[in-house]
Amino acid sequence: MMTMTMNKAGHGFRVGFMACAAVVLTACAAAQKSPEEAAEARAADRLVAVLAEDYATDYEFLSPGYRSSVTLAQHQRTMALRKVRWLDATVAGSECSGDVCKVRISIEYEVYGAVPGMSRFKSMGAAEEDWIFTDEDWYLVPSD
Repeated sequence: MMTMTMNKAGHGFRVGFMACAAVVLTACAAAQKSPEEAAEARAADRLVAVLAEDYATDYEFLSPGYRSSVTLAQHQRTMALRKVRWLDATVAGSECSGDVCKVRISIEYEVYGAVPGMSRFKSMGAAEEDWIFTDEDWYLVPSD
């Protein structure tokens, strides 16, 4: 009986150790991403939030400087009232220099009330976003 308890405890220790090792290895792999890969991954995660109209999550991707001057409520209102709705968006590449990256995105969008006689129209386009590395992560610097 005592041997079984020790074996279970030893097994729990091994499982716990392996779980910790996996977390450390994942963190090391993430730390080894190039600036382009890291900025593109953050941009892609932000696009998921924008497409889901999850503007609270989207707000967390905005630079600390922007967030210091625009409240979450202001950001949510601005985003909700836009006449342009993104239907799909993907990261198309990036170029980085130091702590600044230009991230290119391809966007499929719908515009409401922009053309007389049409309630809306769909189109595709591209945009370039400015991302900065600060506070140990990449953040979007909004252009508006």
